[in-house]
Amino acid sequence: MPEAKREFLIREAKMQTKALQRLGIWKRAALSMMVIGGILAYTGFVPDFSILRGVLGIATAAVSGIAALLIGMGCRRGKRNVENILKAAAEI
Repeated sequence: MPEAKREFLIREAKMQTKALQRLGIWKRAALSMMVIGGILAYTGFVPDFSILRGVLGIATAAVSGIAALLIGMGCRRGKRNVENILKAAAEI
């Protein structure tokens, strides 16, 4: 019975690792959107004044930055969770 539990924990750790890899892709996408929002904000206010483009850029950068922050926090906690699962599997 302990061997079955150990295999289950290892399988769970592998699935969570794959999910963390997918979250990493979403984090990169959010960071990219943040950069695009920054560029929009810059081009909206500096070369030619376009308040709509500038505000849209700021909003895009802010929302994307918050999303990247939350995803990053989730990744860190997920990695800690995988470490705890593997530690529990090693103790069995």
